[in-house]
Amino acid sequence: MTGMVLGDESKVPILCLHGWLDNAASFEIIAPKIKDRHLIALDFIGHGQSSHRALNHPYYIWDNVTDLYSALEALKIDKIDILGHSMGASVAVLFAACFPEKVSRLYLIEGLAPLNYAADKLPLLMAKAIRKRVAAKSSPSRSHIDLNTFINARSNSFFPVSLTAAEMLVKRGTQADLNGYRWSSDPALLLPSINRMGIGQIEAFLQAIKVPVVLYIAEQGLVDDQWREYFKYVEQLKVHTFCGNHHLHMQEEGANLIAQSLSECFAKCGPIK
Repeated sequence: MTGMVLGDESKVPILCLHGWLDNAASFEIIAPKIKDRHLIALDFIGHGQSSHRALNHPYYIWDNVTDLYSALEALKIDKIDILGHSMGASVAVLFAACFPEKVSRLYLIEGLAPLNYAADKLPLLMAKAIRKRVAAKSSPSRSHIDLNTFINARSNSFFPVSLTAAEMLVKRGTQADLNGYRWSSDPALLLPSINRMGIGQIEAFLQAIKVPVVLYIAEQGLVDDQWREYFKYVEQLKVHTFCGNHHLHMQEEGANLIAQSLSECFAKCGPIK
């Protein structure tokens, strides 16, 4: 895994985990606003500047938990706070449930658990996923001559971000080739998972979390009634709702509000123990 270090390295670190198809640069806007920590932002495998998984190896969220464990071992970090967005928040939750001794506190943006599926739907979903994977041809994403094509596409995605945020993501999420530039993320990330988690499994992981959890949700984000059902399984959960969309931390107002809340939490909670 690759990553970025953002901020004053003399400060205590906080580990930052990005969302699906984003990369470590998604934390560049909020980093200067978090005065009490320096950020270690990772690129998940298949994203940003990290390598891809082996050909025909599916992308499972629990493999990211293994990668995270290995990254902390390599960084020689015994215990740390984690700030995760969307998929990164789900990875942080699974990791904290498995390795509570390695996590002090969780700060989650628009994410609390992996997608869940009814058990009786899993055989059909697995069959569909296998057919798509077998039919898919491994090929690089299409190239474009200049980066503006990518920046405009990223800025106007399903959950829009500013051109500034889009440029940060694109610079880290593309690479040059003979025809111009292409996305560096693995096209296999777009294939559906063959194996998925059921509701009972997810609830068990949430109940296993014993550290404080602060969840930041957006008024125009992804939270629905099913999400809110999960809240009761998290022992120490505080929820803040801010104006913005799913990429709350990449919007100036949202980033300011999250950074202010983080500073208050850091001051109240004291050093990592």
